[in-house]
Amino acid sequence: MEKLFKYMLMGAFLFVIAACNDEDDQPPVQPDPEAPNLVEAANEAGLTTLVAAVQAVPGLAPALLNAEAITVFAPTNQAFEAALEAFEASNLNELVERLGGVENLETVLGFHVVPAVAFAADLNANNTFTTLAGQSLDVNVSGGNVTVVDATGATANVVTADVEIANGVVHVIDGVLLPELEDAEEPAPNLVEAATEAELNILLSAVTAVDGLADALLNAEAITVFAPTDEAFAAALEAFNAETLDQLVARIGGVENLETVLGFHVVPAVAFSGDLEATNVFPTLGGQEITVNAGSEGVTVTDALGNTVNVIAADVAIENGVVHVIDGVLLPELSFPNIVEAAVAADLTVLIEAVLAAGLDEALLDAEDVTVFAPTNEAFVNLLAALEVDSLEELIDALGAEAVATVLQFHVVPTVAFSFDLAEGDNEVPTLAGENLTVTRNGSTVTVTDAAGSTYSVVAADVAIENGVVHVIDGVLLPTLD
Repeated sequence: MEKLFKYMLMGAFLFVIAACNDEDDQPPVQPDPEAPNLVEAANEAGLTTLVAAVQAVPGLAPALLNAEAITVFAPTNQAFEAALEAFEASNLNELVERLGGVENLETVLGFHVVPAVAFAADLNANNTFTTLAGQSLDVNVSGGNVTVVDATGATANVVTADVEIANGVVHVIDGVLLPELEDAEEPAPNLVEAATEAELNILLSAVTAVDGLADALLNAEAITVFAPTDEAFAAALEAFNAETLDQLVARIGGVENLETVLGFHVVPAVAFSGDLEATNVFPTLGGQEITVNAGSEGVTVTDALGNTVNVIAADVAIENGVVHVIDGVLLPELSFPNIVEAAVAADLTVLIEAVLAAGLDEALLDAEDVTVFAPTNEAFVNLLAALEVDSLEELIDALGAEAVATVLQFHVVPTVAFSFDLAEGDNEVPTLAGENLTVTRNGSTVTVTDAAGSTYSVVAADVAIENGVVHVIDGVLLPTLD
Protein backbone atom coordinates (compact mmCIF):
# COMPACT_ATOMS: atom_id res chain seq x y z
CA MET A 1 0.00 0.00 0.00
CA GLU A 2 2.92 2.36 0.54
CA LYS A 3 3.52 2.67 -3.17
CA LEU A 4 0.02 4.08 -3.73
CA PHE A 5 0.32 6.77 -1.13
CA LYS A 6 3.86 7.92 -1.70
CA TYR A 7 2.49 9.75 -4.74
CA MET A 8 -0.47 11.36 -3.02
CA LEU A 9 1.19 14.60 -1.93
CA MET A 10 2.93 15.07 -5.29
CA GLY A 11 -0.29 14.14 -7.14
CA ALA A 12 -2.37 16.64 -5.20
CA PHE A 13 0.24 19.36 -5.78
CA LEU A 14 0.30 18.70 -9.53
CA PHE A 15 -3.48 18.67 -9.63
CA VAL A 16 -3.63 22.11 -8.02
CA ILE A 17 -1.17 23.43 -10.61
CA ALA A 18 -3.21 21.91 -13.47
CA ALA A 19 -6.50 23.18 -12.10
CA CYS A 20 -5.17 26.70 -11.62
CA ASN A 21 -3.56 26.92 -15.05
CA ASP A 22 -6.59 28.71 -16.45
CA GLU A 23 -7.15 32.12 -14.88
CA ASP A 24 -10.86 31.96 -15.78
CA ASP A 25 -11.44 28.76 -13.78
CA GLN A 26 -14.15 28.89 -11.13
CA PRO A 27 -13.24 27.73 -7.58
CA PRO A 28 -13.32 23.93 -7.50
CA VAL A 29 -16.49 22.24 -6.27
CA GLN A 30 -16.05 20.79 -2.79
CA PRO A 31 -17.23 17.24 -1.87
CA ASP A 32 -20.18 16.79 0.43
CA PRO A 33 -19.14 15.01 3.66
CA GLU A 34 -22.74 13.76 4.00
CA ALA A 35 -22.50 12.00 0.63
CA PRO A 36 -22.07 8.18 0.48
CA ASN A 37 -18.56 6.80 0.70
CA LEU A 38 -16.83 5.23 -2.30
CA VAL A 39 -17.96 1.65 -1.60
CA GLU A 40 -21.57 2.71 -0.98
CA ALA A 41 -21.63 4.79 -4.17
CA ALA A 42 -20.10 1.97 -6.22
CA ASN A 43 -22.61 -0.55 -4.92
CA GLU A 44 -25.49 1.84 -5.59
CA ALA A 45 -24.25 2.31 -9.15
CA GLY A 46 -24.02 -1.47 -9.68
CA LEU A 47 -20.21 -1.44 -10.02
CA THR A 48 -19.93 -4.82 -8.34
CA THR A 49 -16.84 -6.01 -10.20
CA LEU A 50 -14.95 -2.86 -9.25
CA VAL A 51 -15.90 -3.38 -5.60
CA ALA A 52 -14.75 -7.01 -5.79
CA ALA A 53 -11.45 -5.93 -7.38
CA VAL A 54 -10.83 -3.30 -4.68
CA GLN A 55 -11.58 -5.84 -1.97
CA ALA A 56 -9.12 -8.30 -3.57
CA VAL A 57 -6.24 -5.97 -2.61
CA PRO A 58 -5.73 -6.14 1.18
CA GLY A 59 -6.15 -2.73 2.81
CA LEU A 60 -7.07 -0.86 -0.36
CA ALA A 61 -10.75 -0.23 0.44
CA PRO A 62 -10.05 1.36 3.88
CA ALA A 63 -7.21 3.40 2.39
CA LEU A 64 -9.48 4.88 -0.27
CA LEU A 65 -12.28 5.48 2.20
CA ASN A 66 -9.89 7.32 4.55
CA ALA A 67 -8.06 9.31 1.86
CA GLU A 68 -8.43 13.05 2.23
CA ALA A 69 -9.48 13.79 -1.35
CA ILE A 70 -9.86 11.49 -4.38
CA THR A 71 -11.26 11.43 -7.87
CA VAL A 72 -12.12 7.91 -9.02
CA PHE A 73 -12.61 6.89 -12.65
CA ALA A 74 -14.79 3.83 -12.02
CA PRO A 75 -15.22 1.15 -14.75
CA THR A 76 -18.62 -0.42 -15.28
CA ASN A 77 -19.18 -4.17 -14.99
CA GLN A 78 -19.36 -4.27 -18.80
CA ALA A 79 -15.95 -2.58 -18.95
CA PHE A 80 -14.51 -5.32 -16.75
CA GLU A 81 -16.18 -7.98 -18.93
CA ALA A 82 -14.42 -6.50 -21.96
CA ALA A 83 -11.12 -6.59 -20.04
CA LEU A 84 -11.70 -10.25 -19.15
CA GLU A 85 -12.27 -11.05 -22.81
CA ALA A 86 -9.21 -9.08 -23.91
CA PHE A 87 -7.01 -10.96 -21.44
CA GLU A 88 -8.77 -14.27 -22.17
CA ALA A 89 -9.80 -14.61 -18.54
CA SER A 90 -13.09 -16.13 -17.42
CA ASN A 91 -13.24 -14.41 -14.01
CA LEU A 92 -11.59 -11.77 -11.84
CA ASN A 93 -9.11 -14.25 -10.35
CA GLU A 94 -7.87 -15.25 -13.82
CA LEU A 95 -7.62 -11.58 -14.77
CA VAL A 96 -5.45 -10.91 -11.71
CA GLU A 97 -3.23 -13.83 -12.77
CA ARG A 98 -2.98 -12.46 -16.31
CA LEU A 99 -2.08 -9.03 -14.97
CA GLY A 100 0.79 -10.51 -12.99
CA GLY A 101 -0.73 -10.84 -9.54
CA VAL A 102 -2.40 -8.77 -6.84
CA GLU A 103 0.43 -6.23 -6.76
CA ASN A 104 -0.23 -5.35 -10.38
CA LEU A 105 -3.98 -5.30 -9.71
CA GLU A 106 -3.23 -2.68 -7.05
CA THR A 107 -1.33 -0.68 -9.66
CA VAL A 108 -4.23 -0.94 -12.12
CA LEU A 109 -6.78 0.19 -9.54
CA GLY A 110 -4.51 2.99 -8.30
CA PHE A 111 -4.24 4.14 -11.91
CA HIS A 112 -7.98 4.92 -11.75
CA VAL A 113 -7.58 7.25 -8.72
CA VAL A 114 -6.32 10.85 -8.67
CA PRO A 115 -5.40 12.09 -5.14
CA ALA A 116 -7.43 15.28 -5.45
CA VAL A 117 -11.00 16.24 -6.24
CA ALA A 118 -11.84 16.96 -9.89
CA PHE A 119 -15.50 17.48 -10.73
CA ALA A 120 -16.28 17.86 -14.44
CA ALA A 121 -16.56 21.62 -13.97
CA ASP A 122 -12.99 21.70 -12.62
CA LEU A 123 -11.50 20.30 -15.83
CA ASN A 124 -9.69 22.17 -18.57
CA ALA A 125 -9.85 21.03 -22.17
CA ASN A 126 -6.72 18.93 -21.63
CA ASN A 127 -5.56 17.68 -18.26
CA THR A 128 -2.71 15.45 -17.16
CA PHE A 129 -3.00 14.05 -13.64
CA THR A 130 -0.65 11.89 -11.62
CA THR A 131 -2.54 8.89 -10.23
CA LEU A 132 -2.03 6.82 -7.09
CA ALA A 133 -0.16 4.34 -9.30
CA GLY A 134 2.50 7.01 -9.88
CA GLN A 135 1.72 7.21 -13.59
CA SER A 136 0.06 9.99 -15.53
CA LEU A 137 -3.46 9.94 -16.88
CA ASP A 138 -4.75 12.25 -19.62
CA VAL A 139 -8.30 13.57 -19.20
CA ASN A 140 -9.78 15.55 -22.11
CA VAL A 141 -12.98 17.57 -22.41
CA SER A 142 -14.61 18.28 -25.76
CA GLY A 143 -18.16 19.42 -26.41
CA GLY A 144 -19.37 18.25 -23.06
CA ASN A 145 -17.80 14.80 -23.43
CA VAL A 146 -15.03 13.68 -21.08
CA THR A 147 -12.54 11.01 -22.13
CA VAL A 148 -9.65 9.36 -20.31
CA VAL A 149 -6.53 8.03 -22.07
CA ASP A 150 -4.47 5.29 -20.42
CA ALA A 151 -0.81 4.31 -20.76
CA THR A 152 -1.53 2.08 -23.80
CA GLY A 153 -3.24 4.94 -25.67
CA ALA A 154 -6.68 3.39 -25.25
CA THR A 155 -9.53 5.85 -24.59
CA ALA A 156 -12.45 5.36 -22.20
CA ASN A 157 -15.52 7.59 -22.05
CA VAL A 158 -17.05 9.08 -18.92
CA VAL A 159 -20.63 7.79 -19.08
CA THR A 160 -21.77 9.21 -15.71
CA ALA A 161 -19.97 12.22 -14.23
CA ASP A 162 -19.88 13.90 -10.84
CA VAL A 163 -21.13 11.18 -8.49
CA GLU A 164 -20.33 12.83 -5.16
CA ILE A 165 -18.74 10.78 -2.42
CA ALA A 166 -17.75 11.80 1.07
CA ASN A 167 -14.13 12.45 0.18
CA GLY A 168 -14.33 13.33 -3.48
CA VAL A 169 -16.05 12.38 -6.70
CA VAL A 170 -16.60 9.36 -8.94
CA HIS A 171 -16.80 9.44 -12.73
CA VAL A 172 -18.14 6.19 -14.20
CA ILE A 173 -16.25 5.09 -17.36
CA ASP A 174 -16.83 2.46 -20.05
CA GLY A 175 -13.35 0.94 -20.05
CA VAL A 176 -10.69 -0.41 -17.71
CA LEU A 177 -7.63 1.86 -17.78
CA LEU A 178 -4.27 0.12 -18.10
CA PRO A 179 -1.01 1.55 -16.74
CA GLU A 180 2.43 0.27 -17.66
CA LEU A 181 2.88 -3.09 -15.92
CA GLU A 182 6.25 -4.76 -15.57
CA ASP A 183 5.07 -8.30 -14.96
CA ALA A 184 1.76 -8.44 -16.81
CA GLU A 185 1.24 -11.73 -18.62
CA GLU A 186 0.16 -11.35 -22.23
CA PRO A 187 -2.62 -13.80 -23.05
CA ALA A 188 -1.15 -16.70 -24.97
CA PRO A 189 -2.54 -17.00 -28.52
CA ASN A 190 -4.43 -20.07 -29.59
CA LEU A 191 -2.93 -22.42 -32.17
CA VAL A 192 -4.55 -20.71 -35.16
CA GLU A 193 -3.48 -17.27 -33.97
CA ALA A 194 0.09 -18.46 -33.37
CA ALA A 195 0.26 -20.13 -36.79
CA THR A 196 -1.10 -17.00 -38.44
CA GLU A 197 1.44 -14.83 -36.61
CA ALA A 198 4.25 -17.17 -37.75
CA GLU A 199 2.91 -17.11 -41.33
CA LEU A 200 2.40 -20.88 -41.45
CA ASN A 201 -0.19 -20.41 -44.17
CA ILE A 202 -0.08 -23.83 -45.82
CA LEU A 203 -0.34 -25.57 -42.44
CA LEU A 204 -3.46 -23.52 -41.70
CA SER A 205 -4.93 -24.42 -45.09
CA ALA A 206 -4.18 -28.10 -44.47
CA VAL A 207 -5.78 -28.06 -41.02
CA THR A 208 -8.93 -26.33 -42.27
CA ALA A 209 -9.18 -28.87 -45.13
CA VAL A 210 -9.99 -31.56 -42.54
CA ASP A 211 -13.49 -31.02 -41.18
CA GLY A 212 -13.48 -30.41 -37.42
CA LEU A 213 -9.72 -30.68 -36.98
CA ALA A 214 -9.13 -27.02 -36.14
CA ASP A 215 -11.82 -27.06 -33.45
CA ALA A 216 -10.49 -30.33 -32.04
CA LEU A 217 -6.98 -28.88 -31.70
CA LEU A 218 -8.23 -25.61 -30.23
CA ASN A 219 -10.32 -27.48 -27.66
CA ALA A 220 -7.70 -30.10 -26.79
CA GLU A 221 -6.62 -30.05 -23.15
CA ALA A 222 -2.86 -30.12 -23.80
CA ILE A 223 -0.90 -30.35 -27.06
CA THR A 224 2.58 -29.96 -28.47
CA VAL A 225 2.57 -29.11 -32.16
CA PHE A 226 5.52 -29.58 -34.50
CA ALA A 227 4.51 -27.03 -37.14
CA PRO A 228 6.06 -27.14 -40.64
CA THR A 229 6.93 -23.87 -42.36
CA ASP A 230 5.55 -22.95 -45.76
CA GLU A 231 9.00 -23.80 -47.17
CA ALA A 232 8.73 -27.26 -45.61
CA PHE A 233 5.39 -27.81 -47.33
CA ALA A 234 6.85 -26.50 -50.60
CA ALA A 235 9.56 -29.17 -50.35
CA ALA A 236 6.90 -31.82 -49.67
CA LEU A 237 4.92 -30.67 -52.71
CA GLU A 238 8.03 -31.03 -54.84
CA ALA A 239 8.84 -34.46 -53.40
CA PHE A 240 5.34 -35.69 -54.24
CA ASN A 241 5.35 -33.97 -57.66
CA ALA A 242 2.41 -31.80 -56.61
CA GLU A 243 1.86 -28.15 -57.42
CA THR A 244 -0.87 -27.41 -54.88
CA LEU A 245 -2.06 -28.64 -51.50
CA ASP A 246 -5.06 -30.30 -53.20
CA GLN A 247 -2.72 -32.27 -55.46
CA LEU A 248 -0.62 -33.31 -52.48
CA VAL A 249 -3.73 -34.49 -50.64
CA ALA A 250 -4.73 -36.58 -53.67
CA ARG A 251 -1.29 -38.18 -53.95
CA ILE A 252 -1.16 -39.16 -50.26
CA GLY A 253 -4.55 -40.81 -50.40
CA GLY A 254 -7.15 -38.16 -49.66
CA VAL A 255 -8.35 -36.14 -46.69
CA GLU A 256 -8.37 -39.12 -44.32
CA ASN A 257 -4.63 -39.62 -44.84
CA LEU A 258 -4.09 -35.86 -44.61
CA GLU A 259 -5.67 -36.02 -41.15
CA THR A 260 -3.23 -38.81 -40.24
CA VAL A 261 -0.29 -36.72 -41.47
CA LEU A 262 -1.39 -33.64 -39.53
CA GLY A 263 -2.14 -35.68 -36.41
CA PHE A 264 1.38 -37.11 -36.68
CA HIS A 265 2.64 -33.58 -35.94
CA VAL A 266 0.69 -33.30 -32.65
CA VAL A 267 1.60 -34.83 -29.30
CA PRO A 268 -1.29 -34.89 -26.77
CA ALA A 269 0.80 -33.40 -23.95
CA VAL A 270 2.81 -30.23 -23.37
CA ALA A 271 6.57 -30.52 -24.01
CA PHE A 272 8.62 -27.32 -24.01
CA SER A 273 12.21 -27.77 -25.14
CA GLY A 274 13.37 -27.56 -21.52
CA ASP A 275 11.20 -30.59 -20.71
CA LEU A 276 12.98 -32.86 -23.20
CA GLU A 277 15.39 -35.67 -22.45
CA ALA A 278 18.23 -36.39 -24.88
CA THR A 279 15.97 -38.90 -26.66
CA ASN A 280 12.19 -38.88 -26.44
CA VAL A 281 9.60 -41.12 -28.08
CA PHE A 282 6.15 -39.54 -28.12
CA PRO A 283 2.78 -40.93 -29.26
CA THR A 284 0.94 -38.63 -31.63
CA LEU A 285 -2.66 -37.95 -32.56
CA GLY A 286 -1.90 -39.83 -35.80
CA GLY A 287 -1.64 -43.03 -33.76
CA GLN A 288 2.07 -43.44 -34.49
CA GLU A 289 5.21 -42.42 -32.62
CA ILE A 290 7.81 -39.76 -33.37
CA THR A 291 11.31 -39.54 -31.97
CA VAL A 292 12.48 -36.18 -30.64
CA ASN A 293 16.17 -35.70 -29.87
CA ALA A 294 17.57 -32.75 -27.91
CA GLY A 295 21.23 -31.84 -27.79
CA SER A 296 23.71 -29.00 -27.79
CA GLU A 297 23.02 -28.33 -31.47
CA GLY A 298 19.27 -28.12 -31.07
CA VAL A 299 16.17 -30.28 -31.30
CA THR A 300 15.39 -32.69 -34.14
CA VAL A 301 12.34 -34.82 -34.94
CA THR A 302 12.44 -38.14 -36.80
CA ASP A 303 9.36 -39.46 -38.60
CA ALA A 304 8.14 -43.00 -39.38
CA LEU A 305 10.20 -43.14 -42.57
CA GLY A 306 13.44 -42.22 -40.79
CA ASN A 307 13.49 -38.64 -42.12
CA THR A 308 14.86 -36.07 -39.65
CA VAL A 309 13.80 -32.42 -39.49
CA ASN A 310 15.01 -29.54 -37.34
CA VAL A 311 13.18 -27.38 -34.83
CA ILE A 312 13.98 -23.85 -36.04
CA ALA A 313 11.77 -21.90 -33.60
CA ALA A 314 11.06 -23.54 -30.26
CA ASP A 315 8.72 -22.89 -27.34
CA VAL A 316 5.98 -20.74 -28.90
CA ALA A 317 3.47 -20.84 -26.05
CA ILE A 318 -0.19 -21.24 -26.98
CA GLU A 319 -3.17 -21.26 -24.67
CA ASN A 320 -3.34 -25.07 -24.49
CA GLY A 321 0.29 -26.02 -25.05
CA VAL A 322 3.30 -25.18 -27.16
CA VAL A 323 4.34 -24.98 -30.81
CA HIS A 324 7.77 -25.85 -32.19
CA VAL A 325 8.28 -24.70 -35.79
CA ILE A 326 10.09 -27.28 -37.95
CA ASP A 327 11.76 -27.21 -41.37
CA GLY A 328 10.18 -30.36 -42.79
CA VAL A 329 6.87 -32.21 -43.06
CA LEU A 330 6.80 -35.38 -40.92
CA LEU A 331 5.47 -38.48 -42.65
CA PRO A 332 3.77 -41.37 -40.87
CA GLU A 333 3.15 -44.76 -42.42
CA LEU A 334 0.14 -44.28 -44.68
CA SER A 335 -2.29 -46.98 -45.76
CA PHE A 336 -3.75 -47.14 -49.25
CA PRO A 337 -6.47 -49.50 -50.47
CA ASN A 338 -5.66 -51.97 -53.23
CA ILE A 339 -7.67 -51.91 -56.43
CA VAL A 340 -10.23 -54.42 -55.15
CA GLU A 341 -10.72 -52.57 -51.84
CA ALA A 342 -11.11 -49.25 -53.67
CA ALA A 343 -13.70 -50.78 -56.02
CA VAL A 344 -15.62 -52.23 -53.06
CA ALA A 345 -15.57 -48.85 -51.30
CA ALA A 346 -16.90 -47.19 -54.46
CA ASP A 347 -19.59 -49.91 -54.84
CA LEU A 348 -18.25 -50.99 -58.26
CA THR A 349 -19.59 -54.51 -57.77
CA VAL A 350 -20.07 -55.42 -61.43
CA LEU A 351 -16.50 -54.39 -62.27
CA ILE A 352 -15.23 -56.61 -59.45
CA GLU A 353 -17.29 -59.55 -60.74
CA ALA A 354 -15.94 -58.99 -64.26
CA VAL A 355 -12.32 -58.77 -63.10
CA LEU A 356 -12.70 -61.97 -61.04
CA ALA A 357 -14.44 -63.77 -63.88
CA ALA A 358 -11.63 -62.82 -66.26
CA GLY A 359 -8.98 -63.85 -63.72
CA LEU A 360 -7.30 -60.43 -63.80
CA ASP A 361 -7.38 -59.66 -60.09
CA GLU A 362 -3.90 -60.95 -59.29
CA ALA A 363 -2.40 -59.20 -62.32
CA LEU A 364 -3.89 -55.88 -61.30
CA LEU A 365 -2.92 -56.30 -57.65
CA ASP A 366 0.67 -57.24 -58.54
CA ALA A 367 1.21 -54.59 -61.23
CA GLU A 368 3.87 -52.03 -60.33
CA ASP A 369 2.05 -48.90 -61.55
CA VAL A 370 -1.48 -48.65 -62.89
CA THR A 371 -4.11 -46.10 -63.73
CA VAL A 372 -7.55 -47.69 -63.83
CA PHE A 373 -10.58 -46.17 -65.54
CA ALA A 374 -13.29 -47.96 -63.55
CA PRO A 375 -16.85 -48.10 -64.95
CA THR A 376 -19.79 -47.67 -62.60
CA ASN A 377 -22.45 -50.36 -62.20
CA GLU A 378 -24.78 -48.19 -64.31
CA ALA A 379 -22.17 -48.14 -67.07
CA PHE A 380 -22.18 -51.96 -67.20
CA VAL A 381 -25.99 -52.02 -67.15
CA ASN A 382 -26.02 -49.68 -70.16
CA LEU A 383 -23.54 -51.93 -72.01
CA LEU A 384 -25.62 -55.03 -71.33
CA ALA A 385 -28.71 -53.24 -72.68
CA ALA A 386 -26.82 -52.06 -75.79
CA LEU A 387 -25.63 -55.63 -76.50
CA GLU A 388 -29.09 -57.03 -75.65
CA VAL A 389 -27.89 -59.40 -72.95
CA ASP A 390 -29.28 -59.70 -69.44
CA SER A 391 -26.26 -60.49 -67.29
CA LEU A 392 -22.49 -60.44 -67.03
CA GLU A 393 -22.45 -64.19 -67.63
CA GLU A 394 -24.37 -63.74 -70.88
CA LEU A 395 -21.95 -60.96 -71.86
CA ILE A 396 -18.99 -63.30 -71.32
CA ASP A 397 -20.77 -66.03 -73.32
CA ALA A 398 -21.52 -63.59 -76.14
CA LEU A 399 -18.05 -62.01 -76.41
CA GLY A 400 -15.91 -64.83 -75.08
CA ALA A 401 -13.73 -64.78 -71.97
CA GLU A 402 -10.66 -63.61 -73.88
CA ALA A 403 -12.51 -60.65 -75.39
CA VAL A 404 -13.91 -59.65 -71.99
CA ALA A 405 -10.39 -59.76 -70.57
CA THR A 406 -9.25 -57.51 -73.41
CA VAL A 407 -12.09 -55.08 -72.68
CA LEU A 408 -11.08 -54.89 -69.02
CA GLN A 409 -7.38 -54.49 -69.88
CA PHE A 410 -8.39 -51.61 -72.17
CA HIS A 411 -9.36 -49.75 -68.96
CA VAL A 412 -5.86 -50.05 -67.45
CA VAL A 413 -2.89 -47.81 -68.25
CA PRO A 414 0.51 -49.20 -67.08
CA THR A 415 1.60 -45.97 -65.39
CA VAL A 416 0.29 -43.64 -62.68
CA ALA A 417 -1.61 -40.64 -64.01
CA PHE A 418 -3.59 -38.44 -61.64
CA SER A 419 -5.95 -36.05 -63.40
CA PHE A 420 -3.59 -33.12 -62.84
CA ASP A 421 -0.71 -35.07 -64.41
CA LEU A 422 -2.47 -34.97 -67.77
CA ALA A 423 -1.58 -32.35 -70.35
CA GLU A 424 -4.37 -30.00 -71.35
CA GLY A 425 -6.19 -31.34 -74.41
CA ASP A 426 -5.93 -34.83 -75.90
CA ASN A 427 -3.53 -37.43 -74.50
CA GLU A 428 -2.90 -40.74 -76.26
CA VAL A 429 -2.13 -43.33 -73.57
CA PRO A 430 -1.25 -47.03 -73.96
CA THR A 431 -3.32 -49.71 -72.21
CA LEU A 432 -2.75 -53.30 -71.11
CA ALA A 433 -4.90 -54.33 -74.09
CA GLY A 434 -2.18 -53.06 -76.43
CA GLU A 435 -4.37 -50.32 -77.88
CA ASN A 436 -4.30 -46.61 -77.04
CA LEU A 437 -7.01 -44.67 -75.27
CA THR A 438 -7.62 -40.96 -75.83
CA VAL A 439 -7.82 -39.12 -72.52
CA THR A 440 -8.81 -35.46 -72.76
CA ARG A 441 -8.41 -32.87 -70.02
CA ASN A 442 -10.23 -29.57 -70.23
CA GLY A 443 -9.44 -27.72 -67.01
CA SER A 444 -10.76 -29.94 -64.23
CA THR A 445 -12.93 -32.01 -66.59
CA VAL A 446 -11.55 -35.31 -67.90
CA THR A 447 -13.10 -37.53 -70.58
CA VAL A 448 -12.03 -40.83 -72.13
CA THR A 449 -12.65 -41.90 -75.75
CA ASP A 450 -12.51 -45.55 -76.79
CA ALA A 451 -11.66 -47.25 -80.09
CA ALA A 452 -15.25 -46.91 -81.32
CA GLY A 453 -15.18 -43.14 -80.75
CA SER A 454 -17.50 -43.25 -77.73
CA THR A 455 -16.61 -40.66 -75.08
CA TYR A 456 -17.28 -41.03 -71.37
CA SER A 457 -16.70 -38.73 -68.40
CA VAL A 458 -14.59 -39.22 -65.30
CA VAL A 459 -17.15 -38.81 -62.51
CA ALA A 460 -14.77 -39.37 -59.58
CA ALA A 461 -11.09 -38.67 -60.12
CA ASP A 462 -7.84 -39.37 -58.28
CA VAL A 463 -8.67 -42.24 -55.92
CA ALA A 464 -5.18 -43.25 -54.79
CA ILE A 465 -4.49 -46.99 -54.43
CA GLU A 466 -1.45 -49.00 -53.36
CA ASN A 467 0.00 -49.20 -56.84
CA GLY A 468 -1.55 -46.25 -58.63
CA VAL A 469 -4.80 -44.39 -59.06
CA VAL A 470 -8.42 -45.04 -60.02
CA HIS A 471 -10.70 -42.75 -62.00
CA VAL A 472 -14.39 -43.75 -61.98
CA ILE A 473 -16.09 -43.33 -65.39
CA ASP A 474 -19.71 -43.44 -66.57
CA GLY A 475 -19.24 -45.84 -69.49
CA VAL A 476 -17.54 -49.09 -70.48
CA LEU A 477 -14.66 -48.52 -72.91
CA LEU A 478 -14.53 -50.85 -75.90
CA PRO A 479 -11.30 -51.67 -77.74
CA THR A 480 -11.10 -53.03 -81.27
CA LEU A 481 -12.35 -56.61 -81.09
CA ASP A 482 -11.78 -59.21 -83.82
